[in-house]
Amino acid sequence: MRSLNLKIALIIFGALHIAQGIVLIVAPDRAAEFTGFEEIAAFFLAIIGATFVAAGVWFAISGLDPLGNINGVRFAVLWASLLLVIQLYSLGQGYVDFSQIWPGVVESAVFTVAFLVFYPYRR
Repeated sequence: MRSLNLKIALIIFGALHIAQGIVLIVAPDRAAEFTGFEEIAAFFLAIIGATFVAAGVWFAISGLDPLGNINGVRFAVLWASLLLVIQLYSLGQGYVDFSQIWPGVVESAVFTVAFLVFYPYRR
C-alpha cells in the first residue's frame, strides 16, 4: 500500500511541476506579475520553468516504478524539502511575503511529508 501511495504522490508531484514549468516558460511575465516580482524576474522564471519541467518528468517517471527508480524518489525528497527550506528562509529574511509564496510552501510541505511517510525504507 505504501508503494502505491508513493507512486501516486510522485506522479501528482511530477504533473504539478510539469504544469508549473510550462506556465513559467510560456508566461514568465504573468508569473512574475502574479508573484509581485520585477520584470527581470520573467527571464529567470522562464529558465526555472525549464528545470521544473525536467524535474517533473523525472518525478512522474519515477512514480511509475518507485522501487526501480529509487534515485528518482530520493531526488523528489531532496527537491521538495529544499524548496520548502528555501521558501521558509526567503520568508524569514523578508525577501518575500507569505501571500506571495503560500501555495509553494503548502505544496512543498505536503509532498515532503508524503514522500518521507511513503518512502520504502526497508527495501
